[in-house]
Amino acid sequence: MSRPLTESAFIAALAAALAIPACSAHSRAAPTDLPQDPQSVAVVADKGTPRPPYQWDAEDAAFLDEVQRGSFNWFWSQAHPASGLVPDRTGVDFASVAGVGFQLAALPIGVERGWVTRSEATDRALLIVRTLASAPTNRHNGIFFHFLDAATGAPARNAYECTASTIDSALLVCGLMTASSYFGGEIATIADTLVEESDWASYVDPEPSEPHYRGFISLGWKAEDKAAPNGNGSLLKFYWADAGDEQRLVAFLATGNSDTSRAVDPSVYYKLRRRVGEYGDGPMVWLPWSGALFTNFFAHCWINYAQLGADDPAAQGVERRIRVDWWENSRRAALMHRRKAIENPKNLPGFGEHMWGLSACDGDNTYLVPGLYPRNVQVAGERPNIDVAMYTPQDNWEDGTVAPYTAGCAIMFLPRESIAALRHYRDLKNSAGEPLVWRDPNAGGVGFLDSFTLATGWHASGCVAIDQGPLILAIENARTGLVWKLFGSHPHAQRAMQRLNMTR
Repeated sequence: MSRPLTESAFIAALAAALAIPACSAHSRAAPTDLPQDPQSVAVVADKGTPRPPYQWDAEDAAFLDEVQRGSFNWFWSQAHPASGLVPDRTGVDFASVAGVGFQLAALPIGVERGWVTRSEATDRALLIVRTLASAPTNRHNGIFFHFLDAATGAPARNAYECTASTIDSALLVCGLMTASSYFGGEIATIADTLVEESDWASYVDPEPSEPHYRGFISLGWKAEDKAAPNGNGSLLKFYWADAGDEQRLVAFLATGNSDTSRAVDPSVYYKLRRRVGEYGDGPMVWLPWSGALFTNFFAHCWINYAQLGADDPAAQGVERRIRVDWWENSRRAALMHRRKAIENPKNLPGFGEHMWGLSACDGDNTYLVPGLYPRNVQVAGERPNIDVAMYTPQDNWEDGTVAPYTAGCAIMFLPRESIAALRHYRDLKNSAGEPLVWRDPNAGGVGFLDSFTLATGWHASGCVAIDQGPLILAIENARTGLVWKLFGSHPHAQRAMQRLNMTR
């Protein structure tokens, strides 16, 4: 496993992976094609494109059982006995609330797959939500600090930084909503209270760093002193302003509070900037701040975009935003990652049709956030900074480190290509002829270790919660849609969908 990041390194990685304000020192590369009318551009799937849940033969179903069981084994075995909280990663004593969100959503899967009893999962979920609720200092205006002490649920003193994080809290909220719908009872009572106490409106910066960020939600609130997390602090001058998965997930949840004083206007969701690109499969919206593939599937772990089709920002009063079927958009992003792996311009060992997909993961002695990008497509009438971010990145392959969860989570969009990649990763061997990154779930193993680099033979020694989590959820959605059903049936999600005029 990689060494823990310093605070400065963690914040730099967070900014690179999530969202960075537009920088006037960078300009967009000139597009290779003529400007297009935004009304003529849309991301829409070809008729007949298969959508999840998919049908699987017995051999594939058995293999997917193993992969999911491995992820579940890690969540179940790693939970702290006093709090129920899973650690941020193997070998640390603090939890990421995002990881806990995935942990909560994995519990119903464990019950439905027969790996634990409903009573056992209920006890675990109840312990988790009681821990979260019993430490009121672990949140600021209802938004949880990114890292908590794994034993107590209080803010962690020895983690990377002390920030109440809107995206990490959003992922926790999604897990709370999923557990609430499945377990009911006291779990639902506590979970729903925590969900409704999230004051998203208080994270809209009244004095943003630039005028075009007005109305958007900040990435978080940072305490001035790590030793006093509930003392003085301020909102981060970074904003969820572009339509990546995390940005949409935060904006979606922020519209759903029953107390509208804590909610944001639904228009914020549609105002998220939609920069257009393409890489052989038609137009797609892409995130200039990170080309990591996780920025195309985190929201899909909970929101069933596969049933929504293309949205229509103009009908919601927001102009200069193309119509997007976000499921199809993520499918095209995954196709791009696979195609570029086959092209393999850096001649990195192993990359090809069965080894593809770059995303945030552990690397050898560091944390990596590689990413790939499409070619830019300029849309007529684009207003700099207001409609598109004025920054052009370059493909970043890092050192060729691959995380199995990346192609694995693309199973919601590319089922056959994804399962082929997972089989390939399972069959990789080290120099001694032993499995490189696969640890047999039938013997209590965790399935896939976090990541590996074929060029050096290095592999992670453990797992990361926010990598194991989306893998088990994505596979379940591709098989049964269970998490989509549980999340979508929660009143908070239903209010958000109503206010956003989302219809299946």
